[in-house]
Amino acid sequence: MFNNKRLALSIFWVVVGIALFIMGVTETLDPIYGGFGGGLIGVGIAQLIRHFRYRTNPEYKEKADTANSDERNRFLSMKAWSWTGYICVIGAGIAVIILMIIGQTVYAEIASFFVCFMLIVYWFTYVILSRKY
Repeated sequence: MFNNKRLALSIFWVVVGIALFIMGVTETLDPIYGGFGGGLIGVGIAQLIRHFRYRTNPEYKEKADTANSDERNRFLSMKAWSWTGYICVIGAGIAVIILMIIGQTVYAEIASFFVCFMLIVYWFTYVILSRKY
């Protein structure tokens, strides 16, 4: 589950987060990037803590390995991703209708492009997965 590649990626997120935070605070970049930087710092540190806990705590390592290899957890994860996709497509479709009713055609077009993009991605992934399995 945890390897040196993930450790390096976590350190990378912390470094990028610090850089963005500093540039946001000093207004080298738009201040909103400071918030992104803070988020990346938090995620990177949380991942580093998990990584070191995995390496130093045998009970946590066994629990994490079991959770990651458990077929029920994998099924639930895939089901959650599929529901997320459905909700995004349906939500964007509803947004298109509402935006058209209230006269926001530019935003309605953006939302409709999002729906089309999601359906195209779905079709491509379906074709690829149907050939693989």
